[in-house]
Amino acid sequence: MVRLYVTVLTAVAVTACAARTTIPREVAAAGTPDEIQTLVRLALSLDAAGDRRADTLYAPDAMIVGNARVRLAAPRFAGVSAGGRVTIAAATVTLEGRLAWVLVDYRWMHQTERRAEAGRATLICEWRGSSWKIVHAHSSQLLPWEP
Repeated sequence: MVRLYVTVLTAVAVTACAARTTIPREVAAAGTPDEIQTLVRLALSLDAAGDRRADTLYAPDAMIVGNARVRLAAPRFAGVSAGGRVTIAAATVTLEGRLAWVLVDYRWMHQTERRAEAGRATLICEWRGSSWKIVHAHSSQLLPWEP
């Protein structure tokens, strides 16, 4: 019995020394918060202009929701209509490996119609292949009593 115990213990020790467990480290995506913020600003600007180049900024499986409705094409963001332009009031980017999320307050203005709308959006971006893509965006218009 002792001999069996020693044999098993020796086998376990040899196996433990020979087997090496490695945990792959997550590949850090190339990017900075400024690059992510530029992507989001471009997405909002192109969306307001109705520019189809905005489509290239989104992943094919991206989910876009504006004012509780799924949006499949421009205008994607709440409060934005065709024409006019968007300005960014505030934006914060959190970058964590291959993911980034952005909180942005924006204002859409149409000079000739004398209209303006305020909105707030959360976007999630993911490093896919060789570039950042928007994989989720959720926006809503600010309520009249919100700043």
